[in-house]
Amino acid sequence: MVETRKAPAGRSAEMAASAVDGIEALLRAALAGDVSLGATLKFVHPGADVLVIDGRKTPNEVHRRDIPADCTVHIDPLLNLDILQGHVDQNVAFRQGRIRIVGDLSAVTRLRPIVARQAGAVKE
Repeated sequence: MVETRKAPAGRSAEMAASAVDGIEALLRAALAGDVSLGATLKFVHPGADVLVIDGRKTPNEVHRRDIPADCTVHIDPLLNLDILQGHVDQNVAFRQGRIRIVGDLSAVTRLRPIVARQAGAVKE
């Protein structure tokens, strides 16, 4: 059995907020230019801010206003950041029940290669 240590509540909230900041920066960089998501995608992070990609606008807009979305992903912000950085496989996390998706799943599938290209560009 793997033992996990929990951070104190205040520290955990700080880590979640920091993760959302990192996610926002990563998404802004990945969605810059003429890349189009073609949908509105919302990440709901329990204990932290929501993050919305309005991919119906050109250029895409990334913000923290809680608006209706074509697809809503309920996910821990630290896990979300790990997935977007390529440290955790999103399919495994989904099968483990760590992600809940409501709405048009194709919005999430369109985001994956966009973020992967950005991650590859950063590594090179």
